[in-house]
Amino acid sequence: MLFGKKKKVNLKIEGMHCPKCVAKVETAMKNLGGKAEIDLKLGRATVTCPEKLDVATIIAAVEALGFKCTAL
Repeated sequence: MLFGKKKKVNLKIEGMHCPKCVAKVETAMKNLGGKAEIDLKLGRATVTCPEKLDVATIIAAVEALGFKCTAL
């Protein structure tokens, strides 16, 4: 559950091919205190997270899973 001020970050994620990939990204965002809505077909995600969480940290968490990630 998210508390306090929130922001949305839109990402392009390359390398996701299946629901397992989506689940990995969703879990990573949950571990950062946020949540992700992912469109596997488009390779895009909208992350809702605490306002204090910087975009570089979000991207690093996704890239640590082996995906290429850029902010839109």
